[in-house]
Amino acid sequence: MSTVTLTIDGRTVTVPKGTTVYHAAARLGIEIPIFCYHDRMPPLGACRMCFVQVEKMPRLQTACTLEAQEGMVVWTETPTVVEARRGILEFLLINHPLDCPICDKGGECPLQDNTFKYGPGASRFVEPKRHFPKAVPLSPVLTLDRERCIMCWRCTRFGEIVAGDHALKGHDRGYRTHIDTPPVTQERPSKFIGNTIAICPVGALTSGVYRFRARPWDNRPAPHVCTHCGVGCATWVDARGGEVVRVRAREAPAVNDVWLCDVGFFGYDYTNHPDRLRTPYVREGGLLREATWEEALAAVAAALREAAPRVGALGGERLTLEESYLLSKLFRSLGSNHLDSRADSRFAPDSRRYAWGAPGGFSTVDGAGALVLVGCDLTEEYPVLWLRAKRALDRGTVGFAIAPKRLEVEPYLAHSFVAAYGAEADVLYALARAVAETRGEGLGPLADVDIQAACAAAGVEEAALRRAASSLASASPVLFAVGRLSLDGPEPDRVLAAVEALQSLCGGTLWLLRGKGSAVGASVAGMVPDALPGLASLQDPAPQARLEALWGFRPPSEPGLSAAGMLAAASRGELGVLYVAGADPARDFPDGELWKRARAGLRCLVVTELFWTETARQADVVLPALSLFEREGTVANLEARPQRVRPARPGPAGARADADVIQSLAQLVDRPMAYPSTDAVWEEMRRAVPGLELDVPYPLPRPKPRVDVRPSHDGAGGLPDALVVVPAAPLFRQGAMASRCRGLPELSGSPAVVVHPQDAARLGVADGAEVELQVDDGAVRLRARVADQAQPGHVLVPVGFLEIPRAAFGAPGLRVRLRALVPSREVGS
Repeated sequence: MSTVTLTIDGRTVTVPKGTTVYHAAARLGIEIPIFCYHDRMPPLGACRMCFVQVEKMPRLQTACTLEAQEGMVVWTETPTVVEARRGILEFLLINHPLDCPICDKGGECPLQDNTFKYGPGASRFVEPKRHFPKAVPLSPVLTLDRERCIMCWRCTRFGEIVAGDHALKGHDRGYRTHIDTPPVTQERPSKFIGNTIAICPVGALTSGVYRFRARPWDNRPAPHVCTHCGVGCATWVDARGGEVVRVRAREAPAVNDVWLCDVGFFGYDYTNHPDRLRTPYVREGGLLREATWEEALAAVAAALREAAPRVGALGGERLTLEESYLLSKLFRSLGSNHLDSRADSRFAPDSRRYAWGAPGGFSTVDGAGALVLVGCDLTEEYPVLWLRAKRALDRGTVGFAIAPKRLEVEPYLAHSFVAAYGAEADVLYALARAVAETRGEGLGPLADVDIQAACAAAGVEEAALRRAASSLASASPVLFAVGRLSLDGPEPDRVLAAVEALQSLCGGTLWLLRGKGSAVGASVAGMVPDALPGLASLQDPAPQARLEALWGFRPPSEPGLSAAGMLAAASRGELGVLYVAGADPARDFPDGELWKRARAGLRCLVVTELFWTETARQADVVLPALSLFEREGTVANLEARPQRVRPARPGPAGARADADVIQSLAQLVDRPMAYPSTDAVWEEMRRAVPGLELDVPYPLPRPKPRVDVRPSHDGAGGLPDALVVVPAAPLFRQGAMASRCRGLPELSGSPAVVVHPQDAARLGVADGAEVELQVDDGAVRLRARVADQAQPGHVLVPVGFLEIPRAAFGAPGLRVRLRALVPSREVGS
């Protein structure tokens, strides 16, 4: 790499060619003030605050845009520079109100700081200030004060360059210029608007949730990790008076960079909510009654002792790695491998071949020549990961998508296919054969693939598919990302086989992007039925011996049951106790009927929870848990990257950490565990799982891909002559936690089913009309949105709302009848 050497304020520095003077000065510890510049966006030079003087240049230069040159001599504090900065600040303050005592930005405001450092002591302007309406709500979470805005353009450029949602725009010109939402209301709210609050250098954009709740010097920040999805964004959690009042992004370039999505920014109020469980409950005479911790734990221990080894545990996405490890250890000590962190999934592939997660880490997308999204709705499932993918696409990565719905990211992709639900594999097989033909390679098993028939089955154009194959054939390396839409679909095993067939031709990396919170970390910690901690083989003598030395017993070597397997066994009376930790299978497992039969067959259902979820209401023992804001330990994201979390606030009296509960139960069932601290558990985990290190992705297994052409075995059931349900969980939904967070329910709005225009015309459904979805055992009423978002004959159902549980609408291939409650001609009349 070529370098240049320059002198700044009499000090010499050597930097890579292309470095700006601003960054060269920063290397020397020289601070140059800025307003408009943000190092995650290209320089703009709009505010002129970063003026510097350069020898042999007649005018002052903006340090954020000026590229360092060999032999350049720069001065940052000459009288001319100081006077220029003072003048810029004086002009900025002409119309800026004296709101500092009541402004949320007070105490962490760059305008405040720069005015004290560089500004004039008094203003020479006596004219009346410009006035705008104060505190204008632009969204349920964003408040705008135009009088404070200094037109730095950070917020608008974030929407244009980083997020691509164009959520804020500059309006008018000159003296009348101001920031507002675009003139045409967006169909979807921005998913990243909280970042504009974070990067605003003044108090023009403030949080409608945090507004007036605290001053920064009153807050106690704790390093934390967001677990609403699987990205694992690094955060700071600010607490005041024992209450969480704000969440901010913490810089982690390998994970979330400096960004968060709005669920990460505003999804914290649930931990302060008065609905939190504060005492255990035990079912007696068919009713749940309050109990002491001693009574509740004794009841659970008695049930475990009596039923072992016919016991199982579900959960992990809301547990720390230490807690998942202890839960796995406890149940294996009882002779059971019935463990699964995939509590909301029917599909449980071989954990060692198809482990959930993103092997190689998120940085894999940065260097990808092609990104192939298969049923992967990034903006709804893993929004901050989309920001990284968008950056790669902007730099030239070629994007492909095969999904049963039109993805929000489609404008950024070169090739996108909306396939019939369950037919994604047909598109993938056809694409694989077309790639092989384009390269002139032998077809092998792909000779059985009929491209024309596959395209017809999926409902996609053959010509478009061949164009995509031509583009993919020359791309390298390729990243395949399979998401929830396909992994929860009618034929996930066939989809994975088809992806492997394509991967065997193109090479590259396969990601299975499924799971929230620390679900992937839980699998590494041992919460899977067919592998040991570290995803080691159950039959491998080396990890078996290692665990025996650590645990004092040899774990069972026979595979246990997955979530679906446990529920099926319970329905037959073959599973006595089910321990559910931080999961709600009664609502989230995509087979409500199986859950009902399983619940009826269980002798004892134990639930650790924060709130009265549907599963908690059906439990025999309910144990109040601490939230992750109140515990310490490590969590691991989709990369299986362990990150440390620290408690930000004390939990409610009466609630306990899951680790304490598990160790208490272990004592009562004569499997004592004696760990003096969370760190002690972590150190044992590191010995049990070689390669497990903080902030380093654990190497997830990914065997060599194989070519296996499988025929379709579509078994779509339900009502005949009906619409196929595509269960699509939006980012903004109203589950047990999100519904208790200020701002998020308003962002989610009222749920709506999306009906194809052809089906709407046939059924007499108008956009915005109320409709009824009829399933085998009931009906639900929702608003309809008419849009070309899926294939005709399909309806998108937004699962994840309290009134639309995945248990009722998530079954793969479910068909429903849709009835307009108001004929289309009457809507709006």
